[in-house]
Amino acid sequence: MADYAAPYDDLAKARVVVTGGRGTLGGAVARAFASLGATVWSLDTKSSDAAPLTRIHERTASVRDRAALEKVRDEIERDAPATVLVNAAGIQKRTDFAGCDEATWAELMDVNMNGVYRACQVFGAGMRKSGGAIVNFGSVNGVVVSGKGTPYGVAKAAVLFMTKVMAVEWAPTVRVNAIAPTAIPSGMTSDLFSNPDYVATKIADIPLRRYGTEADIVNAVLWLSSHASGL
Repeated sequence: MADYAAPYDDLAKARVVVTGGRGTLGGAVARAFASLGATVWSLDTKSSDAAPLTRIHERTASVRDRAALEKVRDEIERDAPATVLVNAAGIQKRTDFAGCDEATWAELMDVNMNGVYRACQVFGAGMRKSGGAIVNFGSVNGVVVSGKGTPYGVAKAAVLFMTKVMAVEWAPTVRVNAIAPTAIPSGMTSDLFSNPDYVATKIADIPLRRYGTEADIVNAVLWLSSHASGL
């Protein structure tokens, strides 16, 4: 019989890769896994000001650089493949569709869409042999159109469909899921949440009358990564 009081026991032995692991949400996810006993590789293009926590190995690696991702994978697989991949890396440059220049479009697509493709291919190869779980960060902007977030939303819509493709192709060995948060207070949305009018309007549009928190995101990722969401 399942132990419903301890649904994440299997994560104590997990070997977790978090892209965007020094961002607000990626960092929260990395720390949560480590708190459960998992060994975590936190990948980002920036270094952290804080001392790395026990069980978190910080590595500088861009999701735009396949060779850098492969270097981390080779390090991990000296012992065993990763068992969980969380694709939290992402950037936002606010522009509508008509006003988006070629360079901005290319950067948004390469990080937010192609970065997921690269990370899943690189770290998913080992999982396809030994099992694992992948959680991709989509966005509500990939489901509904939102003003100045249009190119970002196009990339996130692609991530959601990419997730469906992998979920079918890689089952039953690898469970592949995505979350699609609305605006969450983070480094990426600091400009939005510094505007009281935006916050008031956002809350008014949400039936629960509150915006999401990093705890909401972390709990969803842990559940989807664990056996609690299905072996």
